[in-house]
Amino acid sequence: MGYALATLADSRRNNLRVVRLVAATAVIFAHSYGLNFGLAAERHEPLAALTGIDSGSLAVDVFFVASGFLVGRSLLRGRDPIDFLLSRALRIYPALICAVLAMAFLLGPTVTTLSLRDYFHDQWLYRFLLFDTTMLSPGRFVAGLPGVFKDLPYRPFVAGSLWTLPWELWMYGILLGLFLARGFGRAYPILLGILAVAFAAIELHLWQAGIFLTPLISFLALFHAGVCAYRYRDNIILSWPIFASLSLAMIVVNVATQSPLLLPIWLAYAVLFVSYYPPLVIERWCDGPDYSYGIYIYAYAVQQTLIWRFGPMPDLPHFLLAWGLTMPFAIVSWHLIEKPALGLKERLRRRRHVPPAVVEATV
Repeated sequence: MGYALATLADSRRNNLRVVRLVAATAVIFAHSYGLNFGLAAERHEPLAALTGIDSGSLAVDVFFVASGFLVGRSLLRGRDPIDFLLSRALRIYPALICAVLAMAFLLGPTVTTLSLRDYFHDQWLYRFLLFDTTMLSPGRFVAGLPGVFKDLPYRPFVAGSLWTLPWELWMYGILLGLFLARGFGRAYPILLGILAVAFAAIELHLWQAGIFLTPLISFLALFHAGVCAYRYRDNIILSWPIFASLSLAMIVVNVATQSPLLLPIWLAYAVLFVSYYPPLVIERWCDGPDYSYGIYIYAYAVQQTLIWRFGPMPDLPHFLLAWGLTMPFAIVSWHLIEKPALGLKERLRRRRHVPPAVVEATV
């Protein structure tokens, strides 16, 4: 039996909250290999050994696909650029700024090998604060702090997993620019075709796009697979036969070309199928707290701190311990920072759309 995505896409009855939570957990799992034993250990992560794509990279791809669908839905349904910018800023920045400040002023001084005087006089501390609280440029993202985690098996990073956030913000900016330029009409399929050709050329090693264009095109392909799914939701049916057929095509093309050419299409369908296919929806988990962002921004620092304190440990115990220690940070982040910020967004949204006289009377 098939279900039209158009009848489900705007419903709150979905598993996207669970999907994001699983993806954030998968990032911790993937990092439990590389962070404990260095770069070579990443190849032994189970999914990477089987498919060549580690669970952390796949989880990041899931985030971009889900974000494209949800953010595209927000913009195309609301059609209000100011509300769009306000919503994105309040979702990303309050929790991010608190996490960056905690790393810089609580974790850093505790674990640095420098004296406190040298630590607080080091310019990289203030680069970290400036660039990682704004996240406006992928090229200026700073992952480490002065004298912190210098002797660990992996790179001396504190916020290593946050490198995708500048790209996420770029996706928002490009999406808004496309909307303002009226690019979601007849031009959108042409733009998608150009993007698909560019993505295929990079994956087939026909084009050496460089260290900036390669991730930009990859993330654009994943993000707009989600946006496209919402834009053309009237033409998408969620069913087991289609999911199985796409999965088979993904495997065949991957084996034949040794490249994930169909990954954006397959992953977008897979995420939406798992999230919206009615027999799979878990009703009691549709609403409630969303801890995925808090896990994502704090887990890397927690994992590195564990290794700094106790040394490298087997991957599974490290994963379980890191997940358990990260959850309190995620819970606090959601209830004290993220949820109030979302509440502020709703209040500001109501004020913008309520006539001034009514606002004055309410106040």
